[in-house]
Amino acid sequence: MHIFILEFGEDDPAKCTGRKMARLGFARFVDRPVGVVLNPLSDRVLSVKDREIYLNRGITVLDSSWNRSDDSFFRKYSKNGRRLPLLFAGNPVNYSKPMKLSSLEAVVASLYIMDDVDEALKIASIVKWGKTFLDLNRELLEAYRGKSEEEIVQVETSFIKDVVGEPRQ
Repeated sequence: MHIFILEFGEDDPAKCTGRKMARLGFARFVDRPVGVVLNPLSDRVLSVKDREIYLNRGITVLDSSWNRSDDSFFRKYSKNGRRLPLLFAGNPVNYSKPMKLSSLEAVVASLYIMDDVDEALKIASIVKWGKTFLDLNRELLEAYRGKSEEEIVQVETSFIKDVVGEPRQ
């Protein structure tokens, strides 16, 4: 098993996707981060180059509430931290909000980006809205899939420029 959850018990247990992944055998709980750490404030972007670390040591998702976690919380977990590129939540709580992914969505996106699509699809299927997340982000996920960090940043930047436009001078 290569997916680890560092849980902080801040979410509603009935809606906690980290717990659901663990309960169904896709992940297990740890007391400290292992391998690549999914951290939304990291300067580094997850890429296919992180696949080797994932396969050898694993990937850890920080399972905390978006409403209760601030910058100082995430900064504590900067070692081996990687942020995901721009994606939109498909879960009912944060639907279509950029970067407000559930733990499950973060894991699914990570696996997809590291070109482990079959496992990503299996994990996405354990929630009703997993397909919604994939459909909402299909173009971006395919563009990020199997790419280096530099290529992913280029795709992300290009997408933002297309949607928002060029910054005004």
